[in-house]
Amino acid sequence: MGNSIAERKKRRNPRYYSRARAYIMNVLDEAAIVKDISVTGCSISYNKPVDIKLHEMYVIHVQPENKRLDKFELLAESRWRRVEGESCEIGFSIISSPFVFSQYKTKCKKRVIS
Repeated sequence: MGNSIAERKKRRNPRYYSRARAYIMNVLDEAAIVKDISVTGCSISYNKPVDIKLHEMYVIHVQPENKRLDKFELLAESRWRRVEGESCEIGFSIISSPFVFSQYKTKCKKRVIS
């Protein structure tokens, strides 16, 4: 899937823990949580199963947990989806972002992966 130890080790960019809110356009009108994020990808979690097509492009609006940072928008491709009970986690590959990621990662509390 998307979070195996082997896949984590081969990532080119470190991921950072996050508690930002995300809205995936044309999927649900409810906020999800950005669990982790890097320059090239992110993992988003819903508290209910979500029907999302893999390998499709989505626009994601992100509100960082740090209120001093502005909202930003990502264009991302869905890569994997995992449903466990009443929760759903979706992995995305980031295609483009006007946001300067270095601002965000300095505000994150802890690196997830080196």
